[in-house]
Amino acid sequence: MPVYQAGSLNTTALQAPDLYVIIQPPGVAYVNGVPTDGLGLVGVGSWGPVNAPMLGIGGNTQAQNMVGGITFRPHDIATAVDIGQQNGVQNFALVRVSDGTDTAASAQLKDTQGSPVTGMTLTGLYTGIVGNTITSAITAGTAANTYKLSVQRAGFTPEVYDNVGMGVSAGTVTAGTGYTSVPALSISAPQNANGVQATGTISLKALSATIAAAGTGYTTGDTLTLPNGVILGVTATSGAITALTIQNAGALTGGSVPTNPVAPTATSGSGTGATVTLTWGLGVFTVVNPGSGYTSATATLTGGAGTGGAIALNVSVWLNLVNAVNNGQTGLRGPSQIVIASLGTSSNAPNITATYALSGGTDGTAGVTDNTLLGSDGLTRTGMYALRKSGAQVGNLIDCQTSTTWTSQLAFGLQEGIYFHSANPPGTSITNSTAALASAGVDGYGFACLVGDWSYYNDTVNGVQRMVSPATYSSAKQAATSPEQSILNASINGIIATQRSLQNLPYSDTEIGQAAQARLEVLTLGAPAGSIFACRTGRNASSDSSRNGDNYTRMTNYIAFTIASAYGYVPGKVQTINLRRNTKGSMDAFFSNLQTNNMIGDVNNPTKPGWSVQIDANNNPTSQVALGYMVATVKVVYLSIVRYFLVNIQGGQTVSVTPL
Repeated sequence: MPVYQAGSLNTTALQAPDLYVIIQPPGVAYVNGVPTDGLGLVGVGSWGPVNAPMLGIGGNTQAQNMVGGITFRPHDIATAVDIGQQNGVQNFALVRVSDGTDTAASAQLKDTQGSPVTGMTLTGLYTGIVGNTITSAITAGTAANTYKLSVQRAGFTPEVYDNVGMGVSAGTVTAGTGYTSVPALSISAPQNANGVQATGTISLKALSATIAAAGTGYTTGDTLTLPNGVILGVTATSGAITALTIQNAGALTGGSVPTNPVAPTATSGSGTGATVTLTWGLGVFTVVNPGSGYTSATATLTGGAGTGGAIALNVSVWLNLVNAVNNGQTGLRGPSQIVIASLGTSSNAPNITATYALSGGTDGTAGVTDNTLLGSDGLTRTGMYALRKSGAQVGNLIDCQTSTTWTSQLAFGLQEGIYFHSANPPGTSITNSTAALASAGVDGYGFACLVGDWSYYNDTVNGVQRMVSPATYSSAKQAATSPEQSILNASINGIIATQRSLQNLPYSDTEIGQAAQARLEVLTLGAPAGSIFACRTGRNASSDSSRNGDNYTRMTNYIAFTIASAYGYVPGKVQTINLRRNTKGSMDAFFSNLQTNNMIGDVNNPTKPGWSVQIDANNNPTSQVALGYMVATVKVVYLSIVRYFLVNIQGGQTVSVTPL
């Protein structure tokens, strides 16, 4: 009684009489919408990867862990996250940029010699001044004959690497001569109980090269490339090689050396016919496993036919400390999340009384411009383009005010389903903001352009009131708002003033109407809902009156990217009635859920479906099906946003009222 998964058995070609059980998947795979609360922020920080998205950041605590604390400067990510959290955002995608001068902090941990020698260097996992708050110390380990390394970032729990024993950290090689094959290498056993055996490898290198055949057509300065990476420099007279120098001794890691004379595999010139006699000796010794529990170690070489070769092994704790930091300690803790370790030259005991502070970390922010925030696309993505496939549905290049970036923001936003918010420079009037938007040539629903009336933020960390872009606030409110809703007339938190409100210059209805007609958003103190800070137009930058609401942007992106996410399995399937029926059924179920939750529908026909899905012969003609097409035609009625609420009042002693 064989059991098969649906689609894995050709049921029209069975041979053996039997019971065949075929497991079918559920007929309708229900669709869940993609998240719409992701806010993508691009700016500067004091920690974290550069030009790489940091996803799933939930708020201030996580953000400051990743990018550092709130800092008084333009484009600051931590500031924008705080504003977002005040307005209900709980899902951030962060991209840190720099001007390229950012550096990582570091410290050299040394031994106890009269002139201390570096045993290892700790370097911040990321660039930035947060690295300057990291300290480290080596002390005696809990177990006998071991060491403990502690690494701590200020304000966080220390990373502790305990019971790190001494092992083989390096070896001084005496090359010897006359080797014809790579010898076998063994290392003595550890002296301490429960020690771990060390292992390593040895290679051979070319010690000398003599001319076996001088060849013709060579010139001085040519190079000869031989097997195993050996490169020789040529001196020649009248086309014949007269001398050879070793430029790269190469490395033979196993087996026998090439039989002399050796012919080059390549030459940099046009010469031919040369052959070379090589002499081989011991090359590089590599520690494969440092082991532990050693107080000394010896290396034994077997075979190889050479003479005079030897390896003097160094025993110390340094390589094991480096490996503990970079690779973690199995079963105890993982690799460090704050530093990277590199091996120094010391083989002596570490200083166990010193505390080392990392220093030299810089943020690289002084040269960051709006174009840095924008970045570039391609195989290596920077700035805004690092948000590709991040899942963010609202975006903000923090404090960006350069209108030449707007077309790129719009184009990228339409590709990725990200609704970007950006503002004009501080103090830009509605009239001048209108001119800037028109001059930029931006006309599309994936971008919101704010008037240059910048907002003031109360920075309690640095004790100042700072001016930040109103787009930082509007984008936060947008991300925290369900996609069928508008941020029109919705209270925005965390603003203590705007440039206009500080001057006691409230906007008139005429000015608000001017902004709406110009496809601008404006953030004001005072709105129909009361004395609140709110967005007053709820519009994107599209000139199409059927698509210029922020709810259109959000719902369109939500529906489009939900379908894109849910139906990737369809290509490659056989187009059957069941496939059409199941696809339509799951789409209908999704849209039914939207209508049940008052996210779509025709308010004047509330009992009728606010959507239709067609996948049948009427929109899939045979000529198109034969070419591999399957078309779903989807229509959805969005709920409208009330922009103008008219109340007609008739009052007086002669008014006659008929109750309704």
